[in-house]
Amino acid sequence: MCSESDFLIKTYVSSSLPSNDDLISDMEWDPQVIESELPVMVMFTAGWCGWYCPAMTDILEELDTKFTNRFKFYTLDIDDEEAISTRYHIQGVPTNIIFKGGDEVARVDGYYPDKVRELVDQYV
Repeated sequence: MCSESDFLIKTYVSSSLPSNDDLISDMEWDPQVIESELPVMVMFTAGWCGWYCPAMTDILEELDTKFTNRFKFYTLDIDDEEAISTRYHIQGVPTNIIFKGGDEVARVDGYYPDKVRELVDQYV
């Protein structure tokens, strides 16, 4: 889970029922992702995503529990935040990007839970 100082945004994985309030927005992007002292994984998703996005949420819940206070996990709806989605050339969902020190350091396009776990372990 993200620290209480992240009051503008809740992690998607800490919510039992996904809602728009759990998604990061363009206004929150720089302070929560780019300027974060911790590594951050952002799952780019969409309301129309099939079973892959909910299934990836289960993986993120597991990782969030394992790496509390060492890694942040957020989601971004590509339809609601088109500017960010375009900036990072998102072609499909789910797409998971790891940011460290403000830079994109790794990406997983599609549903590859083992690869996501491996990258989090690598960048924590």
